[in-house]
Amino acid sequence: MRRRRVVVTGAGVVCSLGSTVDALWHGLLDGRSGIAPVTRFDPARFHSRLAGEVDDAEVTLSPGPYAFEFKRMSAFVRYALFAADRAVEDSGLTGEACDGPVGEAYSGLVGEAYGGGSAARVGPDLPSGGAVYLGVAMGGLPSIEAGVLKQERRGVRKTSPFLIPSLIPNMAASAIALRHGIADEQMTIAGACASGCQAVGEAMRAIRSGDRTWALAGGAEAVTTPVTYSGFQAMMALSRGEDPAGTPRPFDRRRDGMVVGEGAAVFVLEDGAHAEARGAEVYGELVGYATNSGCDDLTGISTPHVVRCMDGALADAGVAPDAVDCVYAQASGMVRGDAAELAAVRELLTGAERQPVVTSIKGHTGYMFAANGPMNLAAALMALRHQTVSPTLKYEQSDPAFSGVDIAGEARKTELRRCLINAFGFGGINASLIVSRV
Repeated sequence: MRRRRVVVTGAGVVCSLGSTVDALWHGLLDGRSGIAPVTRFDPARFHSRLAGEVDDAEVTLSPGPYAFEFKRMSAFVRYALFAADRAVEDSGLTGEACDGPVGEAYSGLVGEAYGGGSAARVGPDLPSGGAVYLGVAMGGLPSIEAGVLKQERRGVRKTSPFLIPSLIPNMAASAIALRHGIADEQMTIAGACASGCQAVGEAMRAIRSGDRTWALAGGAEAVTTPVTYSGFQAMMALSRGEDPAGTPRPFDRRRDGMVVGEGAAVFVLEDGAHAEARGAEVYGELVGYATNSGCDDLTGISTPHVVRCMDGALADAGVAPDAVDCVYAQASGMVRGDAAELAAVRELLTGAERQPVVTSIKGHTGYMFAANGPMNLAAALMALRHQTVSPTLKYEQSDPAFSGVDIAGEARKTELRRCLINAFGFGGINASLIVSRV
C-alpha cells in the first residue's frame, strides 16, 4: 500500500514563554526562561518553589461552541482548546461558521443537567475526514485535589457540577472535537510523559494509511498543584534550585532535577496531497515514528529500549542515523534520566559518519509532561524553518560522562534537514518522531 505523505500545516502552542509559536521560538533563541516562583499555591513547605506557569490572561477562548462550559474546566482542557483553535486558524483549514447539531444536543444536555448552558452553538465548517488525537498524562489532577478539599471543608452540596467533566483525561480531546464539530474519531492517549508524542505519531499513521485526511494532534498538561509537588518531591525528582535563572539545567553537571511546567501544543496534520491542493503553507513533514515499552525500573529511562525506539523511528523514516541533524531531547535536568538518554543517542550513532547536535527546551519551559513531545516538535519545526538550533538554556558546565556528544549551549545556525524528537514516560513508555524540512 502506498504511504501518503503527512505534513504539518498549522501549529498552536501555549507555555510559560507565551501563547504563539513565534513567542516560543523567540523565547528559545533569546535565552529567555519561563521559570518563576509558583503562584498557583503557597509552595513554602516544598523543596521546589518554582514552575513554568502559563499566563492565563493570554488563554482567551473566543465566543463559540461550549465557551460557557469550557471556561470552567481544568486548565489542561482550556490550554488544549486554545492551542487547537490557534492551530486551525494557522492552517487556513477553517471555513465559514455553521450551526452544529451535536452542539445543540449537548447544549440541551447541559441546560437540563446543570441548569443552563450556552445559548449559541456555532463552530467552524471543517472538511470531512478529520480526527482528534491528544495526549494527556495526569489530566485534571488540580480539579481532583480542589474538589476533595472543597467537599471536606464545605460539604457535598458545594461540589461543582463541572468537577467530573473537568478531571477526566479525555475532556481535552472532546472539547476540541465538540467545539470544532469533528464527529469522527477522537482519541485520548494516556502514555504518561510520552502521551503527546504518541498522539502525534498515531495521527500520522492514520493519515499515512488513508484512514484520515487530516487531524488535530498534540498534548496538554497543567498540574501545578501541591499533590504534584508532594509526589515528585517524595521521589526526589524536583530541583532544589531557588534561582529561576539557574534551574533546571538539562545536561549540565550540576543538574539536580526537574521543574514543573505547564502547556499545550496542538498541530494540524494533513495528507500532503490534500494540503498541496488547497495551497497550504507547510511547516514540515512527519516521516518517522516509533513507540515501544521497556524499563529497568518503574520510573527510569532505559538506554537499550530508548535506542530501540529511536532506531525504530529511523527505520520508519527509511533513513540512517547520520541523516538526523538535530535531536530535541526529553532531557529534563534529571541526573540519571539525562545521562540515560545521551547514552542512547551515543549508542545509536556508533559508527556514524556525522553526529547530530542535541538540545533541550526544558531550561526555558520546565517539564510539561504530556506536552513535552509536542512542544519539542513545535521547536523542531521552527528550527527547520529558520535553519537554527535553539540553545540548551542553563547548560554551562559539561559532564565528563557526555564527552563526544555535541550539546548546543548556544543558538547555532546550521543546515537542518531532519530533527528527531524524544519523549519518555513512567512505566517504560518511549516515543520518537522524525520531522523533515520540505
